[in-house]
Amino acid sequence: MVVFIKQNSPEIREKLQDAGYSICHCALFVDAIWLDYHPDSNLCKGIHGVGYTDEVEGLLDLTPEERIETWLSRDGHFDKEREFFDTVEEFLVKYPKQLK
Repeated sequence: MVVFIKQNSPEIREKLQDAGYSICHCALFVDAIWLDYHPDSNLCKGIHGVGYTDEVEGLLDLTPEERIETWLSRDGHFDKEREFFDTVEEFLVKYPKQLK
């Protein structure tokens, strides 16, 4: 499962840290306009940025929004089980504190 927060800013990341989440450095990238979280993963417990890319993917000409739409439409890029939150407050209602 992958959970998306459709926003990203220093204030949002601070709220997540205050709730006990670790923030990956990729969440600070300029084009990381969304955040994601994998609540069931033992390997990926932190909050990560979504929307940025590198030259290898060939998506540099797309906006971050277009990249996210592309990845969501591809099989295998993200888990098929997905949950979306428009705000960090909505996310924190369902996931108030990171599981250890």
